Amino acid sequence: MINNSNNGVVVGAGWLGRPLANRLEADGWQVVRTSRQAKNKSNWAQFNLEQGICEIDMPHAVWFFCMPPGRTLEAQRAYSQYLTESLALAKAQQAKRFVFCSTTGVYPTKAQIYTELSAFDASAEKQSRLLENEQQVANSGLDYVIVRLGGLIGEKRHPGRFLSGKTLSSSANALVNMLHQDDAVTGLSFVATHHFTSSIVNLVTPHHPTKQAFYAEATKLLEVEGVNFENNNLEERIISSDLLLEQGFQFKYDNLFEALKHC
Repeated sequence: MINNSNNGVVVGAGWLGRPLANRLEADGWQVVRTSRQAKNKSNWAQFNLEQGICEIDMPHAVWFFCMPPGRTLEAQRAYSQYLTESLALAKAQQAKRFVFCSTTGVYPTKAQIYTELSAFDASAEKQSRLLENEQQVANSGLDYVIVRLGGLIGEKRHPGRFLSGKTLSSSANALVNMLHQDDAVTGLSFVATHHFTSSIVNLVTPHHPTKQAFYAEATKLLEVEGVNFENNNLEERIISSDLLLEQGFQFKYDNLFEALKHC
């Protein structure tokens, strides 16, 4: 286990990074959060490549890269630039570890159980792009952990609100691989301070109801129109978090229906 008297750098202190930074501080860490805008606070550092500004100065820290990759081509290019610069800075400042927030979207859509050791081909463009980001971290020369996060739900991200009344092209009987914000935060903190046999770790709630059951419950809780699906094919695609559980991690919400009540 890495010493808990750590310094931490959270790159991208937004929906996920901000509560992560708060949790680390509550656990006794010295944390610097980054923002593209100047905050003029001691625990914030401006990190704006477009303006050539980087105020990060925390040697021997654990770095958490929490920036979302973005959907537009411009956002993806900016993301790549921030990742490249973050890796270089972390190395120059002798980072203890680089924790990279990736996604289970790297795995194929084929129905099977996927573990960190599963071999697969990245046939889709999005898959390839996500794996290229992961490979960049792996080639950095840093002590790193790539955390593949499940679909994120939580504060201001209630799945019932986003999909109410819509028809999804996926199957009603496809299984979900989701993760509550609270478990994402505690999972990232856990990964930062424990040693794993794999440099890739899946962080997904070990409860996989069908999409039909999950979204029916989500929309019921909000009392809004339900979600429809184009087919009912059985698609048992599961992203396994067994490696994390074997290390002793405990999910706050090991049942997604309970997690929905806290979104």
